[in-house]
Amino acid sequence: MAGNYSDNKRIFYACQGVSITNAGDSTGPTTASMVEGLQSVGMTTNFNLEQAFSIGQLEIFENIEGTPDVEVTLEKLLDGGRLIYHMATTGCANTSGGSTKIANRSKQRADLRLGIWDEGANNIASSSGDASHTGDSEVEVYCSGMYVSSVSYSIPTDGNATESVTLVGNEKQWLTGADVKIQDADVVNFDGKLAPNASGMGGVQRREDLMLEGCILPTGMRGVSGGGAGNGLSGDDPLVHLQSISVSTDFSREEILELGRKVPYYRPANFPVEVSCELEAITTYGDFVGAYEKGNPDLHADAVTSGNNTGEETIFIAMRCGYAFDLGTKNRLSSVSYGGGDAGGGNVSTTYSYTNFNDLDVQHGAKTALSWRHPSATYVTTDFNTAYGQGAGS
Repeated sequence: MAGNYSDNKRIFYACQGVSITNAGDSTGPTTASMVEGLQSVGMTTNFNLEQAFSIGQLEIFENIEGTPDVEVTLEKLLDGGRLIYHMATTGCANTSGGSTKIANRSKQRADLRLGIWDEGANNIASSSGDASHTGDSEVEVYCSGMYVSSVSYSIPTDGNATESVTLVGNEKQWLTGADVKIQDADVVNFDGKLAPNASGMGGVQRREDLMLEGCILPTGMRGVSGGGAGNGLSGDDPLVHLQSISVSTDFSREEILELGRKVPYYRPANFPVEVSCELEAITTYGDFVGAYEKGNPDLHADAVTSGNNTGEETIFIAMRCGYAFDLGTKNRLSSVSYGGGDAGGGNVSTTYSYTNFNDLDVQHGAKTALSWRHPSATYVTTDFNTAYGQGAGS
């Protein structure tokens, strides 16, 4: 290796690592700040140019450079470990009053570091690095003051459940040599023995790890019985043949500028923020969602919903390893689609799309208010809430 730069001929998954810390945290990266189960990381930098022309010449007068925009997109497995969303919003304290919900999380900032190690090592913990930085990252990109821009969770029938988070900011630096901050002590867990979080259950979450006994599904879905936890089950038999669930929101951040400063002084979420939930199910009867010009007759008796076709629904999604997604009680059906089952084969499925505004509480390792339990009748005991401000109190 020449100087402080890597002599890698390529970069691939085994020689990369990402750390996320609270913005301005003087302690820097630690073992707890390294993202485990990460599947992909992508980074885009845009230099916003604005052209000024002058009467009297065709040539450009000045090509003015605005504030750069840095966007980082990360995807990780739902594996029982720390969620990216929580790691990027660690400024939230786990107290009462909804401090870990969407409003407080939206204003938190994070510092992200992507380290690159020797491609010849099996894992980054054993990477040789250079002679003076054994195990430290050889090259590092540092993105400071990043905000969460969007977050989504996907639970499919075929494949692994995943989290996808996009962070946005205005500053990015490439570091080498003594300037890198991810040290060998921070990556000791990436020693070839790294596995899904031991305190969770089910390892990497897949279709069988959706805990229907803890879920509250919308009553507008065909087959759902009642409005309480486990309303998608009858004994051990599912009442709804779910194919996929996705939960997502986009903060639609806007820059607030001021005279005397080039960079935005704040990038707040643009409330109200829409939260979406899509549930796809194999249908055996049809979606049984009526659309009436004068509203659903079943809702006429209620003063609030009279004349409407849909009412407000509660949605709560629970996973085996202690993740839970609480979308509150004011979800409305925005669309329903019926399709599939064509002559080429396949089954008819129905997709129910629900939306609410400003209500998304992503929980981890919490004994939720619904007190749903795993099949073994024990709770996930690790209290991530205190350490990372993750979800409802345990």
